[in-house]
Amino acid sequence: MPGQRVIATPGPCAAALPRHRAGWRPLAATLLAAASLAAPAAQEGADENAVKAAFIYNFAKFTDWPDDMWNRSNRLRICTTGGGELAHAVSALETKPPVRGKAVEVRAVTRADDGGGCHILVIGGRHASVPPGIAGAPVLTVGDADGFAAGGGIIGMYIEGDKVRFEANPDAAQRAGIKLSSQILKLARIVRDARSGR
Repeated sequence: MPGQRVIATPGPCAAALPRHRAGWRPLAATLLAAASLAAPAAQEGADENAVKAAFIYNFAKFTDWPDDMWNRSNRLRICTTGGGELAHAVSALETKPPVRGKAVEVRAVTRADDGGGCHILVIGGRHASVPPGIAGAPVLTVGDADGFAAGGGIIGMYIEGDKVRFEANPDAAQRAGIKLSSQILKLARIVRDARSGR
C-alpha cells in the first residue's frame, strides 16, 4: 500500500556482494544501508515508493544494454507510466548522480507502448503488464504489479511482510537483449516466463 511503513531488505545478505564494475560500491552501500534500516524503519517508517525508486536507480548501475541503445542518448532515460506515488518517487531520481557518465532523465509517458526509447520503463498500476511492442525492445521493464516479472516484465518489485524485495525474469531480459549482472540475479528471486516453456 502506498505510504506503508516498510523495511528495505533486498533479499540475501548484501555484505557478500562481489565486485562487478566500478559502480558496485554505491549499490553495495545502498543495499547495506537498506538492511541497516530494519530497526529504525519499524519505528520511524520508510516510504515504500522511495525505497522502490532507490532500487530502480541501482538496477541501472548493474544492467548492460546493447551498445546502440546505451549510446543513443547522453542521458539515462527512465520513463514512467501509470502515474501514482511510485512515478512521483521515481521523478526524484533526476537529482541523483550520473550513472556511468549519464545524467538521469525521468519522463512520464502516456502509454507503456511509448517507452521504446527509454533505458528503463517503470510500468505502474496494480494490473500493469508489458505490452507486446515493448517486450522485445532493449528496455529494462520494471513494475510492482502482482506477477509482473512472471508475466514478461524483467524486474518485479513486491512486498513480503514489511520488506521490499524484487524478482527477475532472465527470459524476458534475454528477449530484450539486456544483461542483468550477477549482483542483481544473486539478490533477486528468479522467475521464468511462461512462454519459455521452462
